[in-house]
Amino acid sequence: MTFKEFCDFFKKRNVMIVEYTVMFAATIISILLLHDRLESKSLLSEAANPVTISGEYSTDGGKTFIPYSNYDEIDVRRNNHLIIRGMLDQDVKAGHKIYMFLNYIDASVYVNGRIVYTNDPDVAYCWDAIDSVAIGPHDEVMIELQSRRMIAYNVAFKQFLDRMCDSTKNEVLQRMLNRNIIWLLGEIILIIIGVLVIQSHFENKRGEEADTSGILSCGVCIIVGAISCFINADYITLLLPQFELLEYVDSLTQIYVVVLAISYLRRYMQDKVSKRNSGVLLVISYNITFIYILWRTFSSRSSFETMIPIAFIGVIAVPYFVILLVNDFKAQRTKLTKSVGINAAILFVCIALELLHYLVTGTYIVYLFELGMLAFAIGQYIVLTEENAKAKAEAARSRALEAELVRSQIGIMVSQIQPHFMYNALSTIRALINKNPDEARTAIDFFTKYLRANMDSLGQKECIPFKKEMEHVESYLYIEKLRFGDKLKIDYDIKADAFKIPSMTVQTIAENAVKHGLLAKEEGGTLTISSIETANCFEVQVKDDGVGFDASMASDSSRSHVGIDNSRKRLAAMCGGTLSIGSKPGVGTTITITIPKVTVRDSNGIVEM
Repeated sequence: MTFKEFCDFFKKRNVMIVEYTVMFAATIISILLLHDRLESKSLLSEAANPVTISGEYSTDGGKTFIPYSNYDEIDVRRNNHLIIRGMLDQDVKAGHKIYMFLNYIDASVYVNGRIVYTNDPDVAYCWDAIDSVAIGPHDEVMIELQSRRMIAYNVAFKQFLDRMCDSTKNEVLQRMLNRNIIWLLGEIILIIIGVLVIQSHFENKRGEEADTSGILSCGVCIIVGAISCFINADYITLLLPQFELLEYVDSLTQIYVVVLAISYLRRYMQDKVSKRNSGVLLVISYNITFIYILWRTFSSRSSFETMIPIAFIGVIAVPYFVILLVNDFKAQRTKLTKSVGINAAILFVCIALELLHYLVTGTYIVYLFELGMLAFAIGQYIVLTEENAKAKAEAARSRALEAELVRSQIGIMVSQIQPHFMYNALSTIRALINKNPDEARTAIDFFTKYLRANMDSLGQKECIPFKKEMEHVESYLYIEKLRFGDKLKIDYDIKADAFKIPSMTVQTIAENAVKHGLLAKEEGGTLTISSIETANCFEVQVKDDGVGFDASMASDSSRSHVGIDNSRKRLAAMCGGTLSIGSKPGVGTTITITIPKVTVRDSNGIVEM
């Protein structure tokens, strides 16, 4: 391989992505390790009456001891066994307790060769104390620390040494609460936002003003995230000494946050592939949660051991979901989805860093996770508030439109049952009684169906089957055919009828075609009603070869125009349909109704066709 080929290889897009990913991961790991080192130093100054030991340490089980002047000189990298011996920098009086922080380590404390403390094997990630022991300036103290796990950087030893203090439980608790007061306020804010989101869910569900799918998951996710943040070993184990239970709940709440967040965020996805893949990810998350619950219930292993495989899966799955989310929202290009995407990305990046930190150091950065939760919670609450406002405005417009539709339906019904039509129809039937009684009876049946359909349309708020609409049209046209004979020809070409349409729609158009198109022509003409199905919609055409008209010159006040305009509004409001008119003087008129296959609105909401 030449030098140019070598350079060209590293210019390839995939290789560059790998390189940048590795560099980014290395940067994050170094920041996390530095964070823990700096945090340990700050804890030493914040501890109440810190207890320090000057002397020497060993990392090989006591074979070799190395002098040190401060704890920073002790190398804890890849070290799971540490022994420190020397003298205390101050006396510990009888009756006092020495508090220590245990992070998955076994600790033993000796004074002049006599063991004065060894931790309970069940104690894992919490505060503990050495009972009343008097230690003078000439007493030799030895501390032996054994880590229960192998990690890249053993934060546990640093935490133990830096947090040792001669104090009371209340003093330690007060110091830790003061140290975490800002984060405690953040957790309270999270709970309040979570409750408000859940309240919003039930209000919207009761009022049927918005799509509430996934909102409950969002509210529960925020509250569970607050609980997870509250389980902070800095202070929680001083309040609730149930170590194993707290440890289990802490791990479980973090898993639930991911599952609930994915469940909620899927409601905004539009791309079918992204939604399907995120659904698969959600199912996997459900199963992992269930397996973890069973494992922790029946296994004697620690939470750290059981969380390692889940953390590895999370480090892979969480960024993958972020990629799905970003790609989908990028394609939508709306302000709402961008806000959701940014908030979610912040949360999941924090979760991924949290898991990465856990794998590297064996501890959580509670503050990082809480910042992610706060950004997500505040952002989503703002988004949901905007959604609710839009939904309420839309509901108000819908109610106003519904009232207008009712008024238009009454007007349509009244316009259809016109006295002159009834007189003409009855006169035609009367003339048939003597000439052709059978046909007269048939005409009466059609006239009755026509009247019944007009009466039913008064209270009709839902779309009706196209077949039923055509029965009404046929009743009307049958009577008109009796009146005008060969002057009115009717042709039906119905190739699709498995859909719904607002009542009186086709009948109104057919009546306009007969009255204002065909009968205005001396020799009459043909009325053709057809329907077809396409890939995305159903189309109905009402075509006549009558006198036609210039659409641009139509009078807004004419009865025919008002009827067509009402039909157009009802189509748009009730089924998302459209109505288009094509006409040419002397040639005829064609009116096309388009009914999309996607949705039909009825009294129960929106139903897929």
